[in-house]
Amino acid sequence: MWAFATGLVVVGDLIGSGAAQEQAIVGETPNLAARLQSVAEPNSVVIAESTRRLLGNLFELGDLGLQDLKGITGPAQAWTVLQASSAEGRFEAMHAGGLTELVGREEELELLLRRWSKARTGEGQVVLLSGEPGIGKSRLTAALLEHLGPEPHTRLRYFCSPQHTDSALYPIISQMERAAGFAHGDAAQAKLDKLDTTLAPCPHRRDTRKSVRRGCGKPA
Repeated sequence: MWAFATGLVVVGDLIGSGAAQEQAIVGETPNLAARLQSVAEPNSVVIAESTRRLLGNLFELGDLGLQDLKGITGPAQAWTVLQASSAEGRFEAMHAGGLTELVGREEELELLLRRWSKARTGEGQVVLLSGEPGIGKSRLTAALLEHLGPEPHTRLRYFCSPQHTDSALYPIISQMERAAGFAHGDAAQAKLDKLDTTLAPCPHRRDTRKSVRRGCGKPA
């Protein structure tokens, strides 16, 4: 079982020796995390309210209610992590409550809109938007989509993940799962049925379905 809390701590000198060596950590936060372990079921993850606020909608959580924990002043809200959420991407999961106003990116937005205008006339365009984490790349992309509004377009979104570097096709697989409406706990046959429905308009559906079935270890 695992328990997590978020907050300020004081990190002191190293204690112990060899493989058991670790830094001394003092504060209410590690104490809260340790006490939360008492309400955690085997093979589960429990988090404090302070950690939940940082997660947005990245995970589906179960409410464990207020807990009276030894050594903690007042009842502490606890949550158990159930599974990853079905949010399309990290940006959407962290901004479920709405977006802040886009400030200082008028020039970049105008450039994207000009490229979109050219693409609409049949002149293909490619735009690479790069920069350090946190400077607003995803927010700028969201602003572009807001401007497109009801204009006819097809949007395909692919997300890489540092936890899936061993799967070269992870972004493609994830996009197909979202498009087909896969749900947590779906059996293999249910997933194939949903893929059939999604691929129905495709002229090469039969060949594609065979490839997918082989990838799932089922007869084509």
